[in-house]
Amino acid sequence: MSAERGNVKILVFTCRWCGLIGADGAGRKRIELPASYRVIQVDCAGYVEPDAVIRALASGATGVAVLGCHVGGCRFNDANHPALKRLELLKTLLDTTGIGGRRLLLGFGTAHESHQYAEMIVDFHRELEGMPSMASWLPQGE
Repeated sequence: MSAERGNVKILVFTCRWCGLIGADGAGRKRIELPASYRVIQVDCAGYVEPDAVIRALASGATGVAVLGCHVGGCRFNDANHPALKRLELLKTLLDTTGIGGRRLLLGFGTAHESHQYAEMIVDFHRELEGMPSMASWLPQGE
């Protein structure tokens, strides 16, 4: 992923039951989305560990989004409740370290909310514009 300022790269971890179906719906409706995001399907947003977010940022992502089912509507025994707590804590850690919690988006919705999915990605892209990727902060190998 590029380290250039303004070249926004977003990695999206999305629940296959809600977020992914919402993404597919946005595509079928031809809702315009930024071209600079990539989707990784997970069975549940609860399976996304903080180290995966940190690795994505360290690899050059400008931001990471984790999209899952509505809190309380998870198919995996409400696994998105602990995911929400864990990732909110990660946002605080990112702010504390100077990386910035704004680089992490947490979104919850249903499969039928393709407009909401598109709106979240567009708004997140807009918020990340002008931020350098994390790769530009890391020392370069000699």
